[in-house]
Amino acid sequence: MRLESGVVTRLGQARIGMLALRDGRHPLVNPAAFHHSGDSIWMTTSRYAVKLTMARRDPRAAFVVEFPDRSLLLQGALESYDLRSVGGSVRAALDGPRFGWGMAGYTLKNAPFVAGYLLDLMNTPGAWWPHNRVVLRLRADHVRTLPSSSPPGAHAASLPGIPSDTSAWLAGVRQGYLCWSNEDGPLLVPCWWALGDGRAYAWLPPVTPRVPARPVRAALVVQRPHAFRATRMLGACLRGEAEPDRRARVREALND
Repeated sequence: MRLESGVVTRLGQARIGMLALRDGRHPLVNPAAFHHSGDSIWMTTSRYAVKLTMARRDPRAAFVVEFPDRSLLLQGALESYDLRSVGGSVRAALDGPRFGWGMAGYTLKNAPFVAGYLLDLMNTPGAWWPHNRVVLRLRADHVRTLPSSSPPGAHAASLPGIPSDTSAWLAGVRQGYLCWSNEDGPLLVPCWWALGDGRAYAWLPPVTPRVPARPVRAALVVQRPHAFRATRMLGACLRGEAEPDRRARVREALND
């Protein structure tokens, strides 16, 4: 799917997006450095990553890139290139210049992350080292623009059950990401979040596609990226069932 020139320009201005997959009913959401080239989003991951196993079981994926005035939601199929395997090397060769340009663009665009990666190399688990990296390619077949929205009056709270250093890093982060699935695959949207009455609440963009009308398995992810060090990206994920809240007093219950 060829993207509009305005969308391509936007994607060229961002380095980090959020990737969502699902394994059965359970969604997984991770930040990912990326590069857009041709009709695809290019990323890398560890060959031991959970998301790689999930993508091989169900390649349907969603990818969100945020900007100050809007977000882009891309949906499509995720494929992997394991260059240490015969099949992966053959498929990369058959893709010809497309694969080469995609990875060259990824390296140039994400040079700060590569530098940060090298800086942390001695403290990086072996599973993350270069020889254990796998290339991911998302072929987008649906692209939607989601307008930004103002945060509600509620204040973000500390997420329960997470380490103190992660809690301190995420303090004051009011924006999160809500992921759920339908028959077409995972949906991932930015949201404003808060805790109240023993529940987590998420305010979605006003034109969010296919909001669930009944309880569905979902994940609420809160994370704060680092400018160039992937090892310093910390986040937290709440999993459970999400459903529309029709109570008129929700906002009043959450306000101070």
